[in-house]
Amino acid sequence: MAVKIRLRRMGAKKRPSYRFVATDSRMPRDGRFIEILGHYNPIERPARMEVKEDRIYYWLKQGALPTDTVNSLFKQIGLLKKWEMIKKGEDVSQITLSSQLKEKPKKKKKKKGKAAEETAPVAAEAPSEKAEVEKPKEEKKEEKKEEKEEKKESEKEEKKREKKEEKEKKEVKKEVQKEEKKEEKKQEKKEKKEEKKKAKKEEEEPKE
Repeated sequence: MAVKIRLRRMGAKKRPSYRFVATDSRMPRDGRFIEILGHYNPIERPARMEVKEDRIYYWLKQGALPTDTVNSLFKQIGLLKKWEMIKKGEDVSQITLSSQLKEKPKKKKKKKGKAAEETAPVAAEAPSEKAEVEKPKEEKKEEKKEEKEEKKESEKEEKKREKKEEKEKKEVKKEVQKEEKKEEKKQEKKEKKEEKKKAKKEEEEPKE
């Protein structure tokens, strides 16, 4: 029996909440399961997660495979990193998992005038000392260029982080939507089969 760690949908219509469950991979999303391993509430801001670490590690040791969505959520709270350390035999006693998922960080406003204040010469210096401290224009230009490049690099890194977080959130949403569509299709098939059975029974019944 191949065991998977997947999300099981709970909650009302358009207000979903989920359980992490260990289940047979052949079972449907909301079908029978072996064990509840935690909870995930995406409606809260920030989204909250509660997991039973010891039971999740137990199933991972048994060869259970998390779905892509579950893998992404575990990665965000640091569970996968901790699992890798446990496998290597490293000390994880000081590592604690986050119960909240990170939200998209707000863009910081740039503060102007800092560079000018830092490079301004001290008024108390003697004229002979000023001449020694003052740098030629070419060197100042190079310093300004370096500062600009550093700012650009830091901005690029922030944008990359934001894009990664957005991608992970989109992947989670897509996976959840896929699982919901699959379940709806299965439900429709069941209903059609039941209707066909009823129609057959009505045909087979002797007419008075």
